[in-house]
Amino acid sequence: MTAARHGVSDNGPVSERHPMLTYTLLRFLLFVVPFLLLTVVGADVLVALVVAAFISAIVSVFLLSRQRDAVSTAITTRTERAKAKAAERAAAEDAWDDAQRAQPAGDTEPDQSREQGTESS
Repeated sequence: MTAARHGVSDNGPVSERHPMLTYTLLRFLLFVVPFLLLTVVGADVLVALVVAAFISAIVSVFLLSRQRDAVSTAITTRTERAKAKAAERAAAEDAWDDAQRAQPAGDTEPDQSREQGTESS
């Protein structure tokens, strides 16, 4: 699907067009850098994993608040758009259903005059 179809401009940095991707990559970097530093220094791999996860969690709270807000806004916008489309579809379905119910009962049943005509001939 194109960016224009989702109401997102192709102009502007990737961080504005794809906030979840930006946030995920930054979180990954905040984990990988301490992990690599700890393994280079000679820490055990399991210890390096745990310490790197702890460091990335703490640092991301402070450094990535703007990116988290952008992800939250993008999710909210997408959710509201999906709700509006669902309401639009439900209204169209209700209108169709109301139109079907408004037709006389004879129009919705099979034509019985043809069946009777074939029997009497």
